[in-house]
Amino acid sequence: MAASNITLIKKLQKAINSRGEKILYNTSQWYSEKQQRPITVYHIKKAVWDEEKQKSRNIELFKAYSTIQVLLFLRDYWYEINNIPIPDDNEVWNKIKAENGGEGNEWPEQEKI
Repeated sequence: MAASNITLIKKLQKAINSRGEKILYNTSQWYSEKQQRPITVYHIKKAVWDEEKQKSRNIELFKAYSTIQVLLFLRDYWYEINNIPIPDDNEVWNKIKAENGGEGNEWPEQEKI
């Protein structure tokens, strides 16, 4: 895990949150017997207001095992909330998005309350 990736993730998170979004970034770990090492999972969540319960709750927008994938997701999310076309500059990333349900440069609709 490169410290520079974490720094960029936190900068993107701050920039996105400055636009009124409430994006949360966290990690979790567990030990993999198969790989004989700890495995880290990175989560991007969004705080949304639940009218029924009159409180905020978090929905998961993205989960990955790589900080690079988290960076690319946040980059695309930044473009999306600013109504800027997402660049087609990364064929591998576009393939990952397609495997996760996104088509082309758009992510699938997220749960709305």
